[in-house]
This record gives sequence, C-alpha cells and structure tokens, in this order.
Amino acid sequence: MPHDNGRIYGSFKKICIPELELKKEAELIGPNLLSLKTDWEAGHISDSLLTFQLVLLYLERRVKRHPFLRMGKPLPNRNESKEFLEVVRFYGMPDTVRFALWKWHIDEWDIRLINYNPSSLEMLESQSLGYRYSTISWDDAISGSLVEGKRDAFEHLLHDLAHAYMFFRKDYDFEGQKQFFQKMYFEYPQYESALETNPIFRTKFDYCISDMNSHPAHLSAYWNAIRREAGIPTETNG
Repeated sequence: MPHDNGRIYGSFKKICIPELELKKEAELIGPNLLSLKTDWEAGHISDSLLTFQLVLLYLERRVKRHPFLRMGKPLPNRNESKEFLEVVRFYGMPDTVRFALWKWHIDEWDIRLINYNPSSLEMLESQSLGYRYSTISWDDAISGSLVEGKRDAFEHLLHDLAHAYMFFRKDYDFEGQKQFFQKMYFEYPQYESALETNPIFRTKFDYCISDMNSHPAHLSAYWNAIRREAGIPTETNG
C-alpha cells in the first residue's frame, strides 16, 4: 500500500506527497482539473492527450526543479505532445509510464481511460479482448483524497499505465497474455462457487486476473499454484 500510516512507499514515492497535503494541492489545481474534465467529457480532448496534460499538471506542481528531463538538449514544445513523449523523461517515475503513454498516444497500444475503478472481472474481460483500462478518479483528484485509501488519483493513474506497459510489452508476450486471459474468462463460471466461499482464493484470483501482468508462463504457474492451494484440481484445467 503506497500510503500507510503517514509513510509513502512504492515506485512513485519521489513524486507522491503526504496525504495531509492532497487537499491543499487539489484546491490549487482544482480549476485546471475541472477544465480538463469538462473538455474530456465533452469529447474535446482524447484519452491519451488528457492523461498527458494531467502528467504535466501534477509533475510541475510537485517537482519544483526539472520535472522533465532531456540529456544535453532543450525540451521540445510541450504542445507537440508526440515529440515531447518521444524524447523527454519524467522525473521520479519508471520510464515504463512515459513509454506506455507514448505508445497510447500514437495509437499503437489500446489503452482506454475511464473514471471509475473497474471490477476484477471487467479487467479480465478487457485483457481477454486485448485492451487495458486506466483510471482517472475525478472525485478523488478534485477532493484531494486517496483512491480506495491507497493511492492519490495521480499515482493511481501512473500505476495503471505501468501495468499497461507490462501487458503490451513485446518480451512479455502480449498475444500469449491475451490468450491466457481469454481462457480464464471463458472458464470463470467454473470457479464462482470457490470464489464465493474461499476469501483467500478470491483475493489471489482477483490479483491474477486484474493486477498481475507477466509472461504467460509465470501467469500459468501462479494460476496453477493458487488452485492447488485451494484444493481445486488442475489436471484438466491447464
């Protein structure tokens, strides 16, 4: 959990701020957020361009010096979002986020922005169809609260983009992952009874289908392991 008893953990801790400071930040950038939200809901700005603008907004607010990095050369015009994403690095986060946003922006990766947290089953279905959700929680962004008590709205969005990278990256076998999730989605009804009666299996199952993006071999090994742990035969289930 990135926010835990006032301490911040995780890959994005350099650009996270204490929970107590989120409301003040929300007050300061609230007009910008509302303007972006209005444009997005009216269809005046694309999903990827909105996400790019949110990254600019939050990073420039949270990082006072050099939020954007480019070795030895001046920064390109930020209005040229494609070029900006190609060559600029974002301070305080893995480059997987910038790369996923760039691939999304040039329509090579099918990432879809939504304004709510999808269920694990919705995530399973989306990945079985070859796309990945990313969430901007407008309510939490505007109110300065944590999404489900774990991450602020900005970090939550970055976290989703990092997972999208793991889903689409070539060396993690995107097609193999998609086939794995297709099989799990097709077989889901077989496990509903166990999911309703075994909370440990439920938690691990939800993690596998919604928050674990890895090579299909690793996914299959984990899936077999949690079924065996729950006393569910795996011989005929793959």
